[in-house]
Amino acid sequence: MAKFHSALHRRKTIEELSDRTILESIELITFSRNDLHEYKEMFRELQQKGVIVTGAFEGDLWSTQGESSKILFRFDCELYGEVNLALKCYTVQKIYNGIKAQTVRLNVAKIKEAIRITRGFRPDYLSHLEDAFNRFGMHKQFTMATSIREFLAYYNHPYSDAYSDLCSIFNTKVSNVRELPNFHDILLFDHALDEYFNTCTTDEEKLKFYPLLLWWRITRIIPMRPVEFYSLRRDCTFKDNEDRYWMVLPRKKKKSTLPGKLEITDTVQINQEVFEFIEDYKQLTSAYDSESYYLISYKAYRKYVKIKTKEKAREKMGAFQFINIIDRFYDEIVTPKYGDLERIKPGDTRHFAFCNMMLQGFNMLTIARIGGHNQLETQLHYHKHLDHFASSFVHHAAQMLLMNRKKLMRSNWDVGTQAIIAKSRIYRLDDFQETYKVENGYCTDHPSRCQVGDCRFCEYYLFSPDDEQKGLAWLKDCSNLLETRIKEQLELIRYVTKSMNYDCTTLTYQQTGQEKLSSACNELRRLMDQKAMVDSHLMEDEL
Repeated sequence: MAKFHSALHRRKTIEELSDRTILESIELITFSRNDLHEYKEMFRELQQKGVIVTGAFEGDLWSTQGESSKILFRFDCELYGEVNLALKCYTVQKIYNGIKAQTVRLNVAKIKEAIRITRGFRPDYLSHLEDAFNRFGMHKQFTMATSIREFLAYYNHPYSDAYSDLCSIFNTKVSNVRELPNFHDILLFDHALDEYFNTCTTDEEKLKFYPLLLWWRITRIIPMRPVEFYSLRRDCTFKDNEDRYWMVLPRKKKKSTLPGKLEITDTVQINQEVFEFIEDYKQLTSAYDSESYYLISYKAYRKYVKIKTKEKAREKMGAFQFINIIDRFYDEIVTPKYGDLERIKPGDTRHFAFCNMMLQGFNMLTIARIGGHNQLETQLHYHKHLDHFASSFVHHAAQMLLMNRKKLMRSNWDVGTQAIIAKSRIYRLDDFQETYKVENGYCTDHPSRCQVGDCRFCEYYLFSPDDEQKGLAWLKDCSNLLETRIKEQLELIRYVTKSMNYDCTTLTYQQTGQEKLSSACNELRRLMDQKAMVDSHLMEDEL
């Protein structure tokens, strides 16, 4: 669960133990109309202390005394009902807790902007806030996301989970882009999840973490928002007359009414494996939620995931419950075996899915429709991750080549290297009955059958140079050249996808542009495979 600012906590004196010691209680507070008298009393105290200079609690305009000048607060969101009153109480609580008025005013300004963008945090305006975030600079993204999450935690808005999940993508303070978890740690999590379900012997073991498996299988392929996953209907999948499998997402399907706006789709094709996972989960939870509207069973969660604190009954899984499942899987399964890894967050898989689609050659129109964006430009934010995603993939693919982890990279991460990984192993010269001397090593197949051309990229190559320094320099030169070519190829992919002609009204795109994009992505995967192979030889020398 996210940690919010201390201003959302209230201190109460229980007992004065001595002149210097008091016993206090600290409680996390949330907005309630029943507490209005307390907020009005705090407001009067702030007036008496000269902190609030002008204005009444019921009024729309307050002024406070700042360090050098008066600071104005304008509460002009009456159009959105109770949210305006909650904002007033939030402001009073923060100032009362000692937060500087200037800081609070900045928080309030960001929250008001979000209120107007989302029409009071309506569920059908979630994408509008995402679009806005992607237009903002990094600093504003961070400050606005942090303010919104804090306010919604306090206000307990009906759709706070959805908006909090979105803000979690942007409330990490980084210099350029939000950092994704370490790629190696992602792969170990994937491996641990597979291993757990392959060794489960009872339905109870499966049910404990089955929502995690569904989330991992679905959302790293389909770029769903966490709240969309929690809100999947129990009947969200179906099979058509042509034996194709489909999933209906909890999105409002609506046609565009403005130029440049996209029609949002709510139905995407899935593979048979995902379909069968969902059917299996529905069967296992039928005793708990056979009549439930939602796919993920909250009743099963409460039975198999023990929680210490009392929790009100819910209709569906929420952000808190799902984060609890993730943390428990790490604590009980991942950490004891692999140590303290960087933990994946619910919103990370949406980034993985976008990056994978981009590297596989999906164009901007297709990605936007599958991702639930009503503007093409929204996804440009995810383009920033491509370099990191590609370099991380190559590095860890090289490690897997070296360590012969044939099954660690699953076919769902369809970015190349599977064939190479499946055939790779670490060899010694005496492992082979016949070898042929080649540049800086040996060919373990007959050179006459060579279809690669450069030994450094070949699965049959054994690096064993006569002059180790010259051999290593030979490999490093190649690795550096491939790195440059990969970066150039990524820039080409960005250019091609952004320069294609798209018709948002007819949902069509330029076919020649798509052919260029597909070709560029195929070349990228080839270069990544080559670099992974070369780097695995360099890593072997370091052992």
